[in-house]
Amino acid sequence: MRSRYIIILFFLVLSSVYAGQQSQKTDYEDWINKENSLIKKGLLEEALLLDIDIVERAKKENDIYYVTVGYIRIANILCTFGEHLESLRYLDLADNLIDEDKDFILKIRVLANYARNYAALKISNKSIEYYNRCIKLCNKLPPNYDYLLSFLYINKADAFTNTPYKLDSTLVYLHKAIKIKENPFKYAVVANYYLKKDVNIDSAKTYLNKSKKLMQVRDITEYHKSIILQAEANYNKAIGNYDKAISLYEESIDISRNIKELDNVQLSYKLISETYSQLQDEDRSHEYLVKYADLTDSLSTQYNKNIGGVISNFLTEQESDYKQQEKKYSVLIVTVVFLFVGLVILIVYYYRKKRLRIVEEKEYLIKQEQLESEKLKQKLNEAFEEVVDLAKSNDPSFLIRFQEVYPEVCTNLLRVNSKLVNTELTLCAMIWLNFSSKDIASFTNIQPRTVQTKKYRLRKKLNIPEDENIYTWIKRI
Repeated sequence: MRSRYIIILFFLVLSSVYAGQQSQKTDYEDWINKENSLIKKGLLEEALLLDIDIVERAKKENDIYYVTVGYIRIANILCTFGEHLESLRYLDLADNLIDEDKDFILKIRVLANYARNYAALKISNKSIEYYNRCIKLCNKLPPNYDYLLSFLYINKADAFTNTPYKLDSTLVYLHKAIKIKENPFKYAVVANYYLKKDVNIDSAKTYLNKSKKLMQVRDITEYHKSIILQAEANYNKAIGNYDKAISLYEESIDISRNIKELDNVQLSYKLISETYSQLQDEDRSHEYLVKYADLTDSLSTQYNKNIGGVISNFLTEQESDYKQQEKKYSVLIVTVVFLFVGLVILIVYYYRKKRLRIVEEKEYLIKQEQLESEKLKQKLNEAFEEVVDLAKSNDPSFLIRFQEVYPEVCTNLLRVNSKLVNTELTLCAMIWLNFSSKDIASFTNIQPRTVQTKKYRLRKKLNIPEDENIYTWIKRI
């Protein structure tokens, strides 16, 4: 389940007395409506540029409210782009401008976007903590804000998928979200969950039918449409209707590529490869496995050049303005110091406490990063053991899981010879895992002599020198 593209839309109705104020309010509402329209069409870069322009205008008009709204919307789009560090910095800028006792909605939006970023970074406990704070603040809002609770529940469900409580808790919050308000996307997410986590075909079909029925009467975003198509494809794959599944995956890919949701494209490539494998069409399965490997490599290394320069320059500008404001404030404090010596002592004490708190927070974040690093190492060890077990049991999913854990190995091998087939890549993977010929023969139910023959052919295909140890060569690649 992907939650990176779900957009929170909250509105504060401001009363106006003068005609000029009413006109200004209308202009900002037009901006919000235009940005929503661009996002719905998947035009995220245009929406981002629009938000930046509006923030500049609001700053000139000294409209702190819409400066804050602009920062939050920019952070939201950056999170969707996967630019989490920049997104968190914009949220910090917005949070500094919010009075929590007055602006409940803005505070909830900031906290929810913090939670989205932490969920995307797989820091699930922190994400759930922020969602819980949001839900607690929602209790202070009138009943007509139930739609906000629905959003928070479905995102909290997504965060639970990366915790030990994922099965029960995820379903609980998915159903809470649907109970508040039905929509096709939510039903498709539940259907997908039953297909992936519980493999309950009947339940998946029920929720998928509800999703398709609501699609006929509801207007949905392109992202939601791509997820619904993917869920329908997963269902057809599960019941053996492979040709239909492939067609639906391709439709989902077209939409996801247009709206730059490359994670969905990557997943669909993998699922199509698995589907062709079920059809015993190894050539097409290998073709999509190569696409999956290439996109995996691209996603792990590329920086989004289309927005990188704009974001970097604009963020520097915003932080510079913020520092200038702090400098003016400091000058004012210094002036007051000459008049009120006693007050300056209190102010110095306050800033020292604040500085100490920042140091403590940084130390806490460093410790958290170290913990996450240790958890990552543990996950890699567990993944290695899982791959070895799949190899020993001659499991058909061994190659795909090996590619997920060590994506660079098959990618580099295919660069040497793009015509390598899945069986040859499987042999390479076992060699990379340092299995002997005897082990490989035992796992794959063939004779050791046959393994030696396959190694010889593989050496020829990869142009490995005769005096080079094949294990050393493949490990080094």
